[in-house]
Parts: sequence; C-alpha cells; structure tokens
Amino acid sequence: MRGESTSLPLFKLRPMLAVSSPPFDSPHFLYEVKWDGYRCLAYIDGKTVLQSRNLHDLTPSFPELSNLHYKVKGQPAVLDGEIIILDEKGLPSFNLLKARGSLTGEWKVRRAASRFPALFVAFDLLYYRGENIMSKPIEVRKSLLQESVSGSDNLALSNFIDTYGTSFFESCLKQGLEGVMAKEKGSPYLPGRRSSYWRKFKRTQRGQFFVLGYQPGTGRRRLGALLLGEYKDGRLIYRGKVGTGFDREEEERLLTELERLPTTASPFKEPVPGLTRPRWVEPRLICEVEYLEETPEGYLRHPSYRGLLTGD
Repeated sequence: MRGESTSLPLFKLRPMLAVSSPPFDSPHFLYEVKWDGYRCLAYIDGKTVLQSRNLHDLTPSFPELSNLHYKVKGQPAVLDGEIIILDEKGLPSFNLLKARGSLTGEWKVRRAASRFPALFVAFDLLYYRGENIMSKPIEVRKSLLQESVSGSDNLALSNFIDTYGTSFFESCLKQGLEGVMAKEKGSPYLPGRRSSYWRKFKRTQRGQFFVLGYQPGTGRRRLGALLLGEYKDGRLIYRGKVGTGFDREEEERLLTELERLPTTASPFKEPVPGLTRPRWVEPRLICEVEYLEETPEGYLRHPSYRGLLTGD
C-alpha cells in the first residue's frame, strides 16, 4: 500500500461468515445474491491487494483485478466481496474460477485472464477514508459503498432488496444462481465470526451413494470422512468424500456399522487423490448426501451427510 503510513490492517482481517437458514421473509433483513466465487477482501490504497478468507494474496492470480483502486473513492478503503468468473450463459462458474485459481506462471495466468476474465462483486465496506466503519449498521456501510465504487468491466456492486427473501430466492434459483444472503438491518460487521446477522439460503441437491470406506479422524474426531461411490453402467465411480453433517453420536454409530463390514483393497485401479490413510470396506451401506453440484471430475461439491438408508 502507501508505504509504512497506511492505516489499513493488511493481511489481518478475516471476512464475516453466515449461518445456513431456510428462506424467509422479514422487513428486518436485506437480501442479495449469494455469489459463487472466491471470498475476497480488496485493500484499496493507491494500489489494489486482494486477500482470501485464509489470508492468502490472490492478486497475482487475478492480474485483471489489480487496478480496482482507480474505481474506488474514499481511500484508504477495504471492500468485502467475491471474485467470480461468468460462463457463456452469464452465470458465475466456480469450476472456471477454480481452474483459474490453480494456475501458476505469469504467462499462463495472463493468457487465462484474457479468455476468462474475473469480476470483483463488492457487497460491503469495512474501511472508508482510513476509518474502521465495521461497527456502523449495514445500511450505512452499503450507502458509503455505493458512493465509493464506480462500476466497470471488472468491478460491480451487489444489489439488494428488502423484506421478500423467499420469492427472491426462488427467482435466483430459476436464473441458475447459487442462492441468497439475508443480512439483518442495523447489524455490525464481525470479522472472522460466523453470525446469525448473516444467513444464507443455498440451492442444494440430494443423492444416495454407497459408502466405500472412510478416512480416520484426527484429534478428538474418530471419523474424518466417508468415502462415497456410485455405480454407473455397471462400473463403480468415486464421488468424493463427506466429512460434515454428523455429530459425535452419529459418528460412533457410523464407525460401529463400518467396523462390522469386511475390509477390502481399493476398488479402483488408480490411487484416489486427496485421501489420507483410507480404509476400504465392502459397499453395503448407502447414505444420503446433500450437495451443491458436481465438479468436472464428478466429485460432489460442498457435500453434507444426511443419514444412512435403512432397509426393512
């Protein structure tokens, strides 16, 4: 930023997070699109630095966003938002974004940026003219954000509506969007905290998958994740792993069921990437899983365990 004198807490802030919720209507909430991208804080102070929710510098991966400071007034400023990439239908594509984010080498990154340019969608303002405004109500922060940001090809503001969250969510789903964020009026910004001031309505799918085995847990968790599979055209396909959605009681029940099953070698000819100490069992258990979508590799994205299927 501007040398040693900057008043921005560079690489110290973590974004505020939301809790999951079913859709609802309320005059006490604002509703906006839940963008399917990389959460990002943009530090604006004569230059642009992009920081991920895990405090990584994203600026080298998205050089087309390195000039956002030319479109932002009231510097020094910190914007909260989402980096997205639009597909040929004009919808955010997480798969395109992930492909961009995994690239290394300046030439590859810039070539990809010209083919699949990124867009920063701003939805909150944390610092304005060097002042920390996170304690101000969200309506005030959004008003200052609208005054500060000039839209461009790579910078946009996230619009919002009042009261009608349910119909807004249904409209977003019809358009192929991921979901909706509901944010309570009058609420402050709580960096690094997951709060019910912010609630997310997400588009999800459900499916039934064979349990092929599991990864042992670490620390106090005995069960790390279930390994999932599905038969297609008579062939067993690996669909990824699920490590959320079960409490301690369900974890013990699952382990009891798994330990009753005969162990096997890996059912796949090639090693499955991303697994640590997998323990394979005969695929006799079937579980239901909620997930967002499938990756290009056929794995479930953001899966959550919803229970074992039991026979008569």
